[in-house]
Amino acid sequence: MAQTTSELEESLLIRLLTTSPDRRLTDSERKAFDAAHEDYIDALQALSQDLRKSPLEILHRLIRADARLCRLKNCICDKHSLQASLLKSAIQLTNFEIRLIFTRLRYPSIADPVSAEVPKSPLFLSEQFTPTDIMELATALQLSGAIRRIDGTRIDLATLVDVLSGTFNVRINNPEQCRHAVVNRKLRLTRFLDFLRNNLIAYSQR
Repeated sequence: MAQTTSELEESLLIRLLTTSPDRRLTDSERKAFDAAHEDYIDALQALSQDLRKSPLEILHRLIRADARLCRLKNCICDKHSLQASLLKSAIQLTNFEIRLIFTRLRYPSIADPVSAEVPKSPLFLSEQFTPTDIMELATALQLSGAIRRIDGTRIDLATLVDVLSGTFNVRINNPEQCRHAVVNRKLRLTRFLDFLRNNLIAYSQR
């Protein structure tokens, strides 16, 4: 879901880290932390790749989120705990997105080489969905071989992602890295595909 920074700052991950910075976690609590971390990553990517927001607006929101995360570091005493690991990951990913935005601002022609004259697709993702959902779909389509080139050969992931991201006006940087993140999710591996399947089943049963 595309979220504002205020929502990132109030994300479940940050709430959990704030209320349980050094608590010894049960198995169910560890799963809750992992799921909250994945949701934070999804929200972070959705914000960074939202074409409806200016780079400056995105940068401002990312910096505020990063500041909130950094303040939490002093609250965690056990630097080897799951909480410390997830906080470190969230900070690193947020900083990476900040550097990408700085690159887009400093070198706009390199960061966005597509000509502004190229007509954009009229389609956009609904707010509850993120580029990660498109990456989940693209990964499944590419691995299954369901999508082919005009000559019948198997399509590569980068080309398929480029087409889908252009269709839905989203940015997906480094498709291979994104695919790795998608297939290695600990929880809800096929969340978007399951959502599509459930909607189709519900419609067929009307």
